[in-house]
Amino acid sequence: MTNQLMPKWKKDATEFIVKVGHHETRGEQIYIPKPIVEFLKEPDAIKFTIKGKKIEISPEK
Repeated sequence: MTNQLMPKWKKDATEFIVKVGHHETRGEQIYIPKPIVEFLKEPDAIKFTIKGKKIEISPEK
């Protein structure tokens, strides 16, 4: 495995694209961008809610 540098997030960015890692037996894995984690105040868990054609993300502590 090679070390990949984490991207530098722009302070005024409002959209983030994340890659999904697929594992045959463990499912999917993503890395949440640092600005999102900071915005959610470093939550212990994150809740995804499907509303129509959009997904809401909120912290769960």
